[in-house]
Amino acid sequence: MSDTVDTQPSKQDETQHKLAVKLLAYVLFFSFFVTLATSGYIIYSDYRQGTNTLNQSISQIQAGYQESISYSLWNFDSQQIKTQLAGIINFPGVLNVYIETKEGLLHSTGDFQQGSREKHAFDLFFISAERQYPLGVLNITLDYQGLYETLFYKALNILATQFIKTFSVSLFILFIFQRLVTHRLLRMSKWAKNFNLDNLDNELKLDSIDKHDEIDSVVHAINSMRNSLKEDVLKREQTEHTLTQTQYRLSIAINNAELGFCEYSQKLDRFDGNDHFAHHFNMIPDHLNAIEHPVDWFKSLICGENHIEQRERINQLLHGHMERICTELSLKCGDEVKHFDTTIQVSEWDDNGLPFAIVFCILDKTEQVNASKQAADLNYALEQKVTKRTEELSHEQIQSKAEIKKMQQQLLTFEQYQSRQKSQENLQPLQHALQQLQASLIKGQAEEKTSELEQAKQLELVGLLSQHLKQCNQLDCETFDVVALVKELSIKFINSQQSEQEIQLRLPFSLMLDSYKQVISYCLERALLALSELYNEQLPIEKTTVSLLLEGDFAVISLNCESSLSAGIEKQWQAPQGNALIIAKMCHAVIEELLEGSLQLRQHEDGTITLSLCFNINTRSQ
Repeated sequence: MSDTVDTQPSKQDETQHKLAVKLLAYVLFFSFFVTLATSGYIIYSDYRQGTNTLNQSISQIQAGYQESISYSLWNFDSQQIKTQLAGIINFPGVLNVYIETKEGLLHSTGDFQQGSREKHAFDLFFISAERQYPLGVLNITLDYQGLYETLFYKALNILATQFIKTFSVSLFILFIFQRLVTHRLLRMSKWAKNFNLDNLDNELKLDSIDKHDEIDSVVHAINSMRNSLKEDVLKREQTEHTLTQTQYRLSIAINNAELGFCEYSQKLDRFDGNDHFAHHFNMIPDHLNAIEHPVDWFKSLICGENHIEQRERINQLLHGHMERICTELSLKCGDEVKHFDTTIQVSEWDDNGLPFAIVFCILDKTEQVNASKQAADLNYALEQKVTKRTEELSHEQIQSKAEIKKMQQQLLTFEQYQSRQKSQENLQPLQHALQQLQASLIKGQAEEKTSELEQAKQLELVGLLSQHLKQCNQLDCETFDVVALVKELSIKFINSQQSEQEIQLRLPFSLMLDSYKQVISYCLERALLALSELYNEQLPIEKTTVSLLLEGDFAVISLNCESSLSAGIEKQWQAPQGNALIIAKMCHAVIEELLEGSLQLRQHEDGTITLSLCFNINTRSQ
């Protein structure tokens, strides 16, 4: 249950007085220097202003009276001179003024009793006919005593008012500090004196109006620390309780696990072991504890391949050269040899740095060791079987590789066969053209006469075949604009047809390629001529459209004529008779081989014709 601290601090508390006096002294000390610096600056500024005023008075006197007094002195006008001197004496700070000539003092006015070191003199002269006549000297004495008195009283006034203001503000600050800080700190100090680990429920409260200042943050932090300590104490109690339970469970686990535990005192030279430790050596605990020189007895039981090294390590531990030994020991226990996981640990050292108490922990692993040996034998037998099977698999793998190599050779043979078949297909248009030419020649020889038209057609076909073979060998790779090429060939075709109409072009702005320019140009030109031949050399130019589209990695140039033809055009394309169609079919073979494309003709349901030239835009010459 929380308890609020309500004890009021004593007015005579030394800490409160010490802190208050320090605060007041620091504020007054700092304010004194600030006031002194600001007052000095103000007095110095007033002094500069006063001296500037006096200097301005001297300048005005020189400018306004020097010439007029010279004129009056030249004219011996004494009354005018007295009036002028009375006007000068009225200027601020002027103590006395007098005129001296070679004969001595001529005119004077003012107070000559007070002494002053600040004097000014102006020569008096008269100019006539460009000649200057010296008349005397005008002497003016300035008085700084009034300025000094004014500045002194002003400094006293500033210091007095500043001291009263600073002292009043300091007292007010001291009062506010006592109410907001000192009072609350004393309550916190009173709470801290009563705070201890047995009184963690006592919460620190200040009952302040403003809950958002720094002291409230400190109070909140202290309460958070108190809660943390409270939680830590509870956790420590829980940990101690858990540790007690763990120790109890550990003792049960040691007994259930048959863990042999023994402590050796080197001073008493005796073993103190549990029942399991004695049982492992087929004896009772009393007999174990009565053994003379038990460590030597324990070392004499060690056997196995590394018994000498293991005994030497125990000797090193007894002499303090080692702190812990973790190993597997084989010990003679009666007529049998048992295997133990053994840990020997120094638990306590004497003042000389030698082991005082040593703990022996042994766990019987005889069954596991025997099982491991059996597993090793089985593993060896298994390895023999695996080795044999591996050899069989290796032989089968060699046979499989031979079969795979044989199949790869068959696949290569099949691919070469397909390549030859494809080459033969590409040569079919050329074979068909040559067969037609041969048939025409045989027919002409049989009839012993041939018309001039047929002879011209035969010669044209021969020329076209020659030109085709020449163009197909132009395999230089060039960078060119496909759109510009299509436009150029379209214009060239129109000019060859001697038509005033224009082909409708549906082309993109540009398409730059690095490919077989000559082959593409030649095939497109032959496609236009083949389309014209389908219409019996009367292709309606105004109904013909040339378009260019991109479909993935392929460019498609379509020649479309909206004028209808009778059915059967596709069959005529498959078995061409005219020279232009024969060459166009041969162009199809070239495009298919070089550009992975095609030259296809399609007749729509309405009878219109579309001749499409398709080629791969990424194909380059190798």
